[in-house]
Amino acid sequence: MSRRATTSASGPIAGSRQPGAPAAAGLPAPLLTGFAIASIGGPVALLSFLPGAAGQADTSAGLVALLALAVFAVPLAIWVAFSGRIASAGGLSSFVEAAAGRAAAVVHGWIWALAYFLYLPYTITFVVYDLLPPVFPGVHAYRAALELLLPAAIVALVFLPVRAVLAGLALLGLAQVAVLFLLGGIELAHVGSHVASQPTADATARGTGSAALLFVCASLPLYFGAELAGGGRAMRRVLVAAVALVGAAFVVAAIPLGGVPETLRDAAVPGAAIAQAYSGRTLAVVVGLLTAGGTLALVVAEYLALARLLRWLHGPDLKTLYAWIAVPFLALDAISLVDPGRFYDDLIRPSLGALFVSQAVVFLVFPRWRRSGWAVAAAGVAAALAGWGFYTLVAGSAAT
Repeated sequence: MSRRATTSASGPIAGSRQPGAPAAAGLPAPLLTGFAIASIGGPVALLSFLPGAAGQADTSAGLVALLALAVFAVPLAIWVAFSGRIASAGGLSSFVEAAAGRAAAVVHGWIWALAYFLYLPYTITFVVYDLLPPVFPGVHAYRAALELLLPAAIVALVFLPVRAVLAGLALLGLAQVAVLFLLGGIELAHVGSHVASQPTADATARGTGSAALLFVCASLPLYFGAELAGGGRAMRRVLVAAVALVGAAFVVAAIPLGGVPETLRDAAVPGAAIAQAYSGRTLAVVVGLLTAGGTLALVVAEYLALARLLRWLHGPDLKTLYAWIAVPFLALDAISLVDPGRFYDDLIRPSLGALFVSQAVVFLVFPRWRRSGWAVAAAGVAAALAGWGFYTLVAGSAAT
């Protein structure tokens, strides 16, 4: 069994090989926890994405949310188990290296990199054309400009000192969690927690799997493992604390969602529509801005993680990698102006397909790293979740 650990539970092992890692680890765990919170969703966007993920079980969204967290606890447990021994800039790919060797890790790293590189430009298009206009109709005239300006602003942002960037993302993430709790309370005050109709077991299972996948970006903090004070032990706390806090807010907002009128659940941005109906324009604007801003924050998080993975794989310094990523990122968003709808559709499928494959690989090699019945069972559940994501992607492509 290969257990090529790069860190101890309390920090880097002296003399261990961590390709592309910074010389010293010093990011405080609370700062990275805030970053991790911002990486999940972003949090306030989860309320808008949940009805679509739940599908025909959206009238029982609270149950779906609870079951989704229970299912997601399995892949989270695998990441936490790996993190107890491995804290590296390679993130998930360093887990694959520990279990299956460097060659497998390089292949895995490039699959993961493809997934998240494609995510960067098409998410800008999603924010500009799908998230902002329903809440801010006046933005229509400025969509082309925003499609070019937002990625340029993100590129400029990642060149700032990393602590400043992480602090900004952390504050945005915490603000989203607070608003998600607030929305849940407002929903409960207006509709209670009743379920409009009982979905079938099949619909609930499908909704649970899709909703659990909304948390998959919780793995992004792993790519800061080499920079985190406290190493693997601290990383485990970061992951669990972030998922627990966002998960609690997610469930609170989801419990009354089944009683919300279908017209609101099916709105283009359900969170903003619910805020408008039950509180007024001010909260709707806040929710709309946080939904868009949180989604853009996730782009920043992925940009930072992608650069660290590429450094771990091949060695260039981070600023050089930021610049290399920026060129195709900016170019693709300029190209998207030709046909934004097609651009989004053409990029999201290969991006998500590569993401689900990369996650499945991590789960499937886990029993090679930790030989136990628990590891085999956990790997089976987690790989099935990734497989469900890939299946729905292929089935949706076939349907269209």
